[in-house]
Amino acid sequence: MNSMAVSIKKLVNRGDIIIAFGIVVFLYCFIEYNFIFPVILGVTSISGGNVLDNIMHIIQLILGLISNIKYMLYGGLAILVVALLCGFVLSGCFYKMNNFLSNRKKMKAEFLKGVQKHFFRLSLISFEVILFSILFIIFMMIVAVPAIAVTRSFLGGKTELLALTILFDVITLLVLFFGFMFFRIYMTFWYPAVFNFKDSFFSIGKYAADTYFWKNVVMFLKFDIAFILFEFLMIYLNSVLPVSGAAVFLRVLLLFFVNWVVKTLFFIVITMFIFSVFLKFKKKITQ
Repeated sequence: MNSMAVSIKKLVNRGDIIIAFGIVVFLYCFIEYNFIFPVILGVTSISGGNVLDNIMHIIQLILGLISNIKYMLYGGLAILVVALLCGFVLSGCFYKMNNFLSNRKKMKAEFLKGVQKHFFRLSLISFEVILFSILFIIFMMIVAVPAIAVTRSFLGGKTELLALTILFDVITLLVLFFGFMFFRIYMTFWYPAVFNFKDSFFSIGKYAADTYFWKNVVMFLKFDIAFILFEFLMIYLNSVLPVSGAAVFLRVLLLFFVNWVVKTLFFIVITMFIFSVFLKFKKKITQ
């Protein structure tokens, strides 16, 4: 973590990297503010605000969508467009970050050079990551259904299900926790392999992730806690702040600009961590 702190201090002098990441996160925050928050509030209002009902409603909604061929085609096209966009922005941003952490000199048009070198590979990887992520989330939601059903029955008054509820909930939470941890760590370590090796990117990324697995778990857990708490705060503020009048300025300031700044820092820090760990792994195996 000392090396991370040093890198973060050095990053202050690399405004180009901060700006590049800031632009990417700005686009995400724009989508989040205008689409994601309203959808979350809409689902909550439809199902009455109960967490378990919300989850069941989302599962039913997703299963209904994937059973429709037309929506599947639209979804595939949307994934392709997002993957191409990710391929463009991430190839430039990650190329800059990888060079910075590798102590290479800053180059002219560094972002565009990254796009030129890695756009196709990162677009393909991003397409696979997005597709796998959607399938994985659907699978995990289905896995959680028995525990949700038993818990709802227990909360509905069937107290004899207490032991079964605890058993199902504990097992399900452990499966979800480690499932999401393994999946995210392997997916994220896929990316730095592209910038440091010529082939076998996933295998090398997985090897790097496994080498420092528990260190990665701890860091991801810290990041998750901070991110989730901040996200809940944003969702709460989105539900209570006025949408008209003089206070609308405060709403935009908090829900968009503060959100943008904080998430830019989140994205930079987690990216630095992933690439730093991978470069440490690379140094270890190439010595």
